[in-house]
This record gives sequence, C-alpha cells and structure tokens, in this order.
Amino acid sequence: MRIRLVVLGLILMAFSLTLASPAAAQARGSWGVGYSFLGNNDIAVNSSSLPVGWVGNGAIELSDNLSIAFDVSGNYKGGAEVCGGVESRGVSTALQPAPCLVGVIPATAADEFQGFSNMRAEAQFCSPTLSTCDVKAVSIGGFVGPRFVLGSRGGVRPFVHIMGGVVRSVRKIGFYSHTSTNFAFMPGAGVDVPTSNDNISFRIQADMRRVLFGPDDSSSASLHTGGEDYNEIRVAFGIVIGVGG
Repeated sequence: MRIRLVVLGLILMAFSLTLASPAAAQARGSWGVGYSFLGNNDIAVNSSSLPVGWVGNGAIELSDNLSIAFDVSGNYKGGAEVCGGVESRGVSTALQPAPCLVGVIPATAADEFQGFSNMRAEAQFCSPTLSTCDVKAVSIGGFVGPRFVLGSRGGVRPFVHIMGGVVRSVRKIGFYSHTSTNFAFMPGAGVDVPTSNDNISFRIQADMRRVLFGPDDSSSASLHTGGEDYNEIRVAFGIVIGVGG
C-alpha cells in the first residue's frame, strides 16, 4: 500500500507540473513508456533476474540540458523452480541435494507454518498442505531526481541521472507473501534517439539501484537473508513523447 501511494504521488506531481497551469504548459517535458529487465540476485528465488517488466517515466525541462525526471517501474518472475527440481511439495532436509542446503538455518517450532523462507531450503518453501509450489518475485520502484542531457534538440541526446526513491520487494510463496519497502537511490545513463517525428524518440537506458535494506527484522528477515544493502541492475527501452512548448 505504501509503495502505491508513493508511486501515485510521483505521477501526480509530474502531471501537475507539466499540465496544471498555463505557465507550466509552456515548459517542455516528456512522457515515456517501455519494457524493463531487472537483475536482482538477492530477492529473486532461484533466479538472477526478473525478466517481465514495464517502465513509465516523465521529465520537466528546466533548461536545454537539465531536467527533473520521474521513473516508475515494475518487474516480475513467476513459476520459479525450486532447488533440486522438486516443484510440488515440501521435502525434508534429509532428502535435499547438498547445494540446496548451503546457508540454510534450521527453522524452529516458533516459526509460522511455512517458516521464514530464508531459513529453509528452496524445496521446503511450500507447505506440504499446498498442492503446488508456486514461487513468485516482484520488485516495484518509484524514483525522482535530476537528469543532465547532452547534445542539441532534434539530435541524438545522451543523458545521465541520479534519482532517489523507494523499492517494494515481494516474494510470494503460494498464498503467503514476504514483503519489504526500502529507500533506494538509482544512478543511471541512457540515450534518446530521434525519429522522423520531432516529438517522438526511442530511448535505451541502464540503471544501478542501491537498495538500503538495513538490518533484519521480523517483517523482512524472511525476504533477504543477509539483511544488508544490495544492488540491482535495470535495463530499459521504449518510446518518449515530448510535450509542452
């Protein structure tokens, strides 16, 4: 819920700055949408990437070479296979392949029925009461910050930016979810390539997120074993439409 409110706030802020008043309407800006790919070794289950994703962004130009940029994206991974290829039911520790048990902390009777997922081998993520072991990972982020643009209008325009915001991470196992919302910053770079239409460009960009996870606590320890800050790499491409004067 918190991440949705933050994302909505960023969108409303960008929209109001570009369209809310006659003065703002004269300022040039842009809106964009596209596909994003997220490399996320710390949250994704048995996978180093979240390949299904989207990105929406906007910018308000303060000058020809400086903008305030907004960025919202979501990335997903579903149907992740559990370690050892066991996909249907929880398997006892004694039957787990040795690589599945590296770093596993035995769950105690005080844990919930499923146990903190970072304390169990992957094939034990699903309770034996569940008929299938369906594991999903989700990451949603909202960011805002300055963007510095090179090149002249109408040509190829590379840019760099550094943004701050929040990341909402979710690992869903059957009907049970482990979640965490954390502050993050996201430096990145990209390039806008013009098309035959003066107001439409093709964009490709790459960003490095530093997620400030912090120490483990009861609400998020099950999501990220180390409880330390971690990095995510995002690659995105799409179209950008210029608006305003």
